[in-house]
Amino acid sequence: MQQIQFSSLTPLPPSVSQETIIEKLHDHGAMIEQNPLVIHYKRCQPPADAPHDEALRTWYELTDRIVYIPGLLYGKIRYRASFENTPLGLKTHIYAPLGVDIRNEWSVSERPPGESQDKQGLYLREENDLRCPFGTAFFVRKNVEQSHSTLVARLAK
Repeated sequence: MQQIQFSSLTPLPPSVSQETIIEKLHDHGAMIEQNPLVIHYKRCQPPADAPHDEALRTWYELTDRIVYIPGLLYGKIRYRASFENTPLGLKTHIYAPLGVDIRNEWSVSERPPGESQDKQGLYLREENDLRCPFGTAFFVRKNVEQSHSTLVARLAK
């Protein structure tokens, strides 16, 4: 297994309030529907082997349409994910086929961590912890980054 951690930081328009973004992050259906890969989802029960700290989260079964080779090869994958609202955002944990494991944490802050008070406005931060079989990391990371950049753009509107 290979582990990759990456993050993104997106400035939000001045017209968007922190409460509005947190409300959107807490609306699981809206978050799922903003992801361009997802073609179907439904709530489900946690799997029997769910970690104790995730068993009480809200669980969904999702289906994504994946492009393996643009214009030539497409497929669908179905997986489960847990969602947990946090005071400043949302935590998700995706359990996908082939042992792909993705943990995301979304949060809203008034400035990037470590930046001076001079920076004005809100930022949406996404922290990702991706674990997947060797040889699949580039493909999985590329799909996460592309779909989430679209999701963030849609959220900011």
